[in-house]
Amino acid sequence: MVQIGNHLKMNVAHSLRPRTRDFYAGLLKCKPVASPRDDLDLYEFDGGFILGLFFVDPAETLSEAQYQIGMWMELKVDDPIAWKARLLAFGVTPVEFPDPTRFFFAAPGGQVFRLAPRDGGL
Repeated sequence: MVQIGNHLKMNVAHSLRPRTRDFYAGLLKCKPVASPRDDLDLYEFDGGFILGLFFVDPAETLSEAQYQIGMWMELKVDDPIAWKARLLAFGVTPVEFPDPTRFFFAAPGGQVFRLAPRDGGL
């Protein structure tokens, strides 16, 4: 049996560090975790998942178009309608996808997320 771990790493352009901090620590209320490196921010989500953001030269990041065809992640929330409004007010970019039951968006840096209810459903 294989299990996916609870850590994920992404590269983000240096210039987006303040915006990503506003997004993950501010809007999403993820817990900042002490980092062993100056170029790395770590955020802990409910349930113990750790997201690591390495801040690099823009040439070392994926483009928004590449994120569109890359891995997408899911955020489970108690009230998807309220969260969609909060995310749009923050200024995320909606992402077109033929599933009208979910809201898809790009976070600062281009990473794509699907917003889903915490209490079930695919």
